[in-house]
Amino acid sequence: MKIDEWMPKYNVSACYSILVRASVEKTSAALESARFSDLPIVRRLMRLRGYRMDRNIDRNRATGSELSNSSNLNRRPYGAFLELSTVPQQEVVLGIAGRFWRPDGGIVRDLRPNEFVDFHREGFAKAVWTFSLAPADGGTQLGTETRVRTFGRSATLKFRAYWLLVGPFSGLIRKAMLREVKRIAERSPA
Repeated sequence: MKIDEWMPKYNVSACYSILVRASVEKTSAALESARFSDLPIVRRLMRLRGYRMDRNIDRNRATGSELSNSSNLNRRPYGAFLELSTVPQQEVVLGIAGRFWRPDGGIVRDLRPNEFVDFHREGFAKAVWTFSLAPADGGTQLGTETRVRTFGRSATLKFRAYWLLVGPFSGLIRKAMLREVKRIAERSPA
């Protein structure tokens, strides 16, 4: 899994999955077309945290646009999240760095994918978030995993307190996203 390349060591991990009664191809297409920012729970909770999610998620990725210059930083298809890696019909890995426990999230906005692995700034944390697809009996196992690594004692203590409060809501967001992809994939014509 590509997530292991981006973050092999972490302090926190949360995993969720769902069985989708559709092929990997249909589930992958549903993931690409899902508009997570249209889900009320996602929109409310992400806005509360100050994480803007583009209403046209995945549109920039479909055009093959690169994040190679600063003008493209504002057109990220996943809002504040960097698209780190994509293996078509298998896995999408996103990343973000910041001080998540702060009211504004303390997001490092100028970070580029090629700088993400080496990011180890004292007092900060970084997170990876993945969607994975695997053939399963009767369809596709669609999963999501979030991993977080903190840097320094202060960041670790602050993140632990933050995660006690926010962790359950993060899980609600991930589960809502999985259900939305399932809904789209299973209603699509064969």
